[in-house]
Amino acid sequence: MSTRTVAAAPSTGNPRFLEVDERVPAPLRKLLDEADGCLDMAFTTGGTACPRTAIRTVLQMEHAEAPDYATSLLTLSEKHPAVAPALFQILAMLGAGDEPLSPEALRALIAAVKAIVYEIYVLGAERVERLMYVHQLVEALKK
Repeated sequence: MSTRTVAAAPSTGNPRFLEVDERVPAPLRKLLDEADGCLDMAFTTGGTACPRTAIRTVLQMEHAEAPDYATSLLTLSEKHPAVAPALFQILAMLGAGDEPLSPEALRALIAAVKAIVYEIYVLGAERVERLMYVHQLVEALKK
């Protein structure tokens, strides 16, 4: 039986996905940075609005908007099957509504949004890069 460790961000010791990568689109990075700042200062109203706005931004950027929030999340999850369904369940539970979240719930929502954008914009890009590299190697064999 092997043990597996989670890669940590070099500066903080946190999991890598909690440090918003520069491959994540700038509007999302800004919203997630603001959410972290609000959480740090215990501004739960602003802190709650930021990740919820980030969710809506991802839905728009990924062309997953639908008449209702649940259908939008389903569309996004179908478009990105590599993203764990549990993350979308967290968004469904904490990402809807207008009321501020508790600090604990807000921390969970921010982490879920960061995990999803990491999967889509960082790991997704790396998956494409790996596939293209291997494809080029195979194409070179045909020559």
